[in-house]
Amino acid sequence: MKKTIIWLVVVTLAVTMTFIGMACKAPVEKEKVIGYYMDAADDYYKAGYEVFEALAKEQGWEVIDIVGQGTAPEQIAAVENFITQKVDAIVCVQNSPGTTSECLVKAAAADIPYFALTHNPPNETGLAGFSGFDWVLDGKLAGESAVKNGVKNVIIIEGKLGQGTAAGQTQGFFEAYSEAGKDIGDLLESVGVKGAGGADLHVVFWGSGGWFADPAKKAMQDAVTSLGPDGFDGAYVENDEMMTGALQAMEEAGLDTSEYWLGGSNGKEKSWDWVEKGLTTMDVNQCPTLESDLVFQQIKAYFEGKTFKKAVFASLLPFEKDNMDRNKLIPWIFEDYMAKRQANAFVYDINDPLIKENPGY
Repeated sequence: MKKTIIWLVVVTLAVTMTFIGMACKAPVEKEKVIGYYMDAADDYYKAGYEVFEALAKEQGWEVIDIVGQGTAPEQIAAVENFITQKVDAIVCVQNSPGTTSECLVKAAAADIPYFALTHNPPNETGLAGFSGFDWVLDGKLAGESAVKNGVKNVIIIEGKLGQGTAAGQTQGFFEAYSEAGKDIGDLLESVGVKGAGGADLHVVFWGSGGWFADPAKKAMQDAVTSLGPDGFDGAYVENDEMMTGALQAMEEAGLDTSEYWLGGSNGKEKSWDWVEKGLTTMDVNQCPTLESDLVFQQIKAYFEGKTFKKAVFASLLPFEKDNMDRNKLIPWIFEDYMAKRQANAFVYDINDPLIKENPGY
């Protein structure tokens, strides 16, 4: 009988200690889930997503990605889907500011923080953070090169109008001339008007390539056909995919691209080769890999309850043949980006002074 009583006491104590131990354990934190929307199947957006996904997985987060086909209803539907799934944060590469304004209202009502990438979103209630580039400065860096090279009759092939990036780059290009004391006439008020300009700069052809190679190739073919080889001395093609198409059009027309000033933006690895070989004149290293790294850091700080820079400009680095240093350029290729990041070969810490706050937010 005594043995039975002792055994029951031991069992009772063991069970009691088990419950006490369970009670003392910290509650398991729910895995964070991020909804990530991209406006199109663009390699720019994909490069940024790959870095974000990798960094998120290191934190144990789940990322649900949706890729649209460049329409506003798709962005709205994606955000509504994320809200239904009760994600912990939303990241969005927008279709347009107006579309994002609608999405911000929905996200705010659901109490889900909304972070934007690449294209300038409206600074409205619900916007928790934004990582992008100073698009005006991006264009200005190209414009400064064009001024230096004496470009007077220029072709401009823009990206997708209405997203803010294309307009910013074009504005910056013109401002570089204006700030250099050049006569550009009414160009800053005549965007899209063929032949607008002043004594020192005329836009002899406007085109839109939608950020892709094929439509940009068609735009450059139209330009060369209408202007002839002597009708322009330079072209500002606002991203590297469109430059791919523009180069093809010029080469197929029998033009030597090295005889023209050709400026671009993105600074993808292939543009490093173009500039070294003299196929293009200059480019700007402007990487979605870094851009998405920064928004990841914003979200991480948000989850940890830390203060962070709400809106930031990722760094830009222009390069031409005579000043290009591959060691200083930030990669687009995922593996190369992560390797250079690990080696601290470039500044990626959002708290570093090199990462400037966007004054518009």
